Amino acid sequence: MPTAVTNEERKRPPNLVYAVDEWPPPFRLALLGMQYAVMSSIYLVLVVIVLREAHTSPTASIQVMGIACVGLAIGTALQALPRGPIGSGFLAPPVFSAVYLAPSVLAAQIGGMPLVFGMTIFAGIVEVLFAFSLNRLRVVVTPILSGLTVFVVGLQLGVVGIGETLDVRHVNLPTFPFHLIVTFLTLLTCIALSIWARGTLKLLCTLIALVIGMTAAWCVGLITSNDLKTFAETAWLALPQPSWFHLDFNAGLIPAFLASGIAAGLRAVGVITTCQRLNNAVWRRPDTPNIRKGVLADGLSNVIGGSLGVTGMSIGPSLVGVSGATGATSRAIGFAASLVLLVFAASPRLSGIFLLVPQEVAGSLLTFTAAFMISGGMEIMLSRKIDTRAVYVIGVSTLLAMSEKVFPAYFRALPKPIQTFTSSPLALGLTFAIGLTLIFRLGTRQSREINWTDSTASINSAAAFLRDQAKAWRIPETVVEASTDHATRIVQYVIGAHSSGRQGTLRASYNGVDLRLEIIYHGTHAERIPDSRHLHEPVAVEFENEESAAWVGLRQFLRGLAIDRQQVKTQAGQIIIRLLYAV
Repeated sequence: MPTAVTNEERKRPPNLVYAVDEWPPPFRLALLGMQYAVMSSIYLVLVVIVLREAHTSPTASIQVMGIACVGLAIGTALQALPRGPIGSGFLAPPVFSAVYLAPSVLAAQIGGMPLVFGMTIFAGIVEVLFAFSLNRLRVVVTPILSGLTVFVVGLQLGVVGIGETLDVRHVNLPTFPFHLIVTFLTLLTCIALSIWARGTLKLLCTLIALVIGMTAAWCVGLITSNDLKTFAETAWLALPQPSWFHLDFNAGLIPAFLASGIAAGLRAVGVITTCQRLNNAVWRRPDTPNIRKGVLADGLSNVIGGSLGVTGMSIGPSLVGVSGATGATSRAIGFAASLVLLVFAASPRLSGIFLLVPQEVAGSLLTFTAAFMISGGMEIMLSRKIDTRAVYVIGVSTLLAMSEKVFPAYFRALPKPIQTFTSSPLALGLTFAIGLTLIFRLGTRQSREINWTDSTASINSAAAFLRDQAKAWRIPETVVEASTDHATRIVQYVIGAHSSGRQGTLRASYNGVDLRLEIIYHGTHAERIPDSRHLHEPVAVEFENEESAAWVGLRQFLRGLAIDRQQVKTQAGQIIIRLLYAV
């Protein structure tokens, strides 16, 4: 995987007002902490959806909302830790994530909130293992499988959201037209602001649409007087009571939460990569050790949160997008936001306000988010050339993922062990995608080689050979140019300093995942291999929507996996310089 970016390679971006290591003045720090705490709290609406599916009492729901704020505070602080084995050190607060919504709803319907909390801990453990295995998960961290995961999560979320947006359950009510007015007003507000607004206003379109949707819902009676009375009777100050280890577990939900844990890990990889780009004017490639610590913090937040009684969280791309747009990326803001969230947790009146959000409004917000996840997943999958194998992986896996919703009776008739995989579209699609990928890799290793000498014509011929062969294997142009240029300069370096016979062999092989180059010669051991130059291109950071920080960052991470490993060894009297490029 990529080597860590050193301190010498970091440079403060001139557009930042408060960079990651800087402290804003106390008053501004308090205001910024309040802003991020409020933005994090918006996603409590997802917790409300899960609570309603579990038929939780109003009193218990208010308790869960308070604990949810505690979970957000812990996750925000963990992610902002600048030193140690946990935390990326960036302002990257978690939010209650759409990635966990569908499996959490399923768990709530089966076993109530204790089952949701128990399975959330399991998903957090999966994400922790994902963080530790990031170097080895080559089969998972590829454009095809990463993009497919995002795509299917978007479809899964969209099915839930569009059902609420169309208000299918209330179609026979006399007030049904008013319900539709609320849902479409909320959705159209999101769409209009995301298209025609600019800057921070564009990135806060969900918050603005929520306010407008709530106002419209109150006007047409979706927020009843009983709802308002219950809210008015809620105390202003009361310490939350965590549901310490009030947990349940269901083996049948393992595939669903396993897939969600992986999806959350990929999302965290993308957002933290974006944070690195935002905070370094000379960013070149992903700092994988830092990303690993950030994913670890994200997973541990869910383990701790589930133990307290919190649903699944993941780093919020919209909050990172706002920090980039405003120029305030100081990690101190994260610690300030954590303190404000603890204040929210101690006030049932503040944390419980989101229990008033009607499902019609929540559904419109989910539909809006799902649209960007679907398109983001497609962009990631198409960020490299699609070969025949990829066509089958994408097409068959997507069709299988959606078939459970189209033919539910068929899947309910399957044996129980199989139903554990088919109960979640994400689990079903991702399982088949990984399986097909592994099968299609059989017999795919291709290898070619050419001899070179110290003449300019021979070196140019070897470079042309490598370029043509890599293109024939349908390797992306960026990797082709980076590998060809890098191999050429290493050959020139070896001829000038280490080769005794001033000749050798260039061997290239490709297995569908990695391009491996071997430069073989007789001579002395090469102590320092020249770095690749094609990776050192400045990258602009642009946020077109609330989800951009995740999916743009994930695409950049996948593209930035240039020199994953490089090795110099002696074998049978020859020196072999081995380079591996992620494709």
